[in-house]
Formats: sequence, C-alpha cells, structure tokens
Amino acid sequence: MSGREIIGRWKFVNGKIIADSNCKIIESMIENDLVKIGTSEDGWTIKYKGSDGTTWELSYPESHLHGGGPPKLIEIG
Repeated sequence: MSGREIIGRWKFVNGKIIADSNCKIIESMIENDLVKIGTSEDGWTIKYKGSDGTTWELSYPESHLHGGGPPKLIEIG
C-alpha cells in the first residue's frame, strides 16, 4: 500500500511549541521502525526503509518556521 502520510502539526501555547500526536508517531517510527537510507543534497528530505520493506520520505513542508516546522512522513513505495 503506497501513499500513506502522517502530517505533524504544531500548536503555539503561551509562547511554546506543542507537537501534536502525529509528530510523536513520526518520531516513534523513526526511532523504532525506520532505517535511514538517504538524504537530499539540501538536507531537508530524508528517505527511510521500514521493517516491512516500505519506503518513507520525511520532509518539513512548513520551511518558513524555525527548524523547518513540523514533520511530514509519506510512504513512497
């Protein structure tokens, strides 16, 4: 199954950034299930291989925010 995506969001509460549950899911997948297989030349896109053989791409679509903004993880194969 290709095309699944997890899009993280940030909320700003009392001047602090609060990551939503999707950000935490992405973080958990990277730490526990995915293996890094490549990085784009600019460093903003990272490809991972899942333990089930799927390929995922991590990006930061809100690049105007500090640190590139919240993460987006999309299955590309």
